[in-house]
Amino acid sequence: MADDGEPVIEDSTNLTQDDDRVAKLTHFPQTRVRNMMKLDPDLHLANKESVFLLTRATELFVEYFAKEAYKKTVIGKRKTIQKKDLDATVDEKDEIAFLEGVLE
Repeated sequence: MADDGEPVIEDSTNLTQDDDRVAKLTHFPQTRVRNMMKLDPDLHLANKESVFLLTRATELFVEYFAKEAYKKTVIGKRKTIQKKDLDATVDEKDEIAFLEGVLE
């Protein structure tokens, strides 16, 4: 409600602009992340904030993994990240050990 006691009616264009602004904060498509989240039978509700946070966390994880793999590429005096760089990163970093065998 507004200060004068009248209800505030939000313009739907403002809501769309807000959604667009939030979507620009991530590089991965949030719609696709939401669809993957819904594949989990235990998930009953995925609100915008949870989808945003999961999308952003995924982006940060992929960025970290790529940077660590790139370090292996530089050590090998190459310009292109190869599967062996990803495998070496998984083997050496305990925090991503859960990916062991996934790239097979």
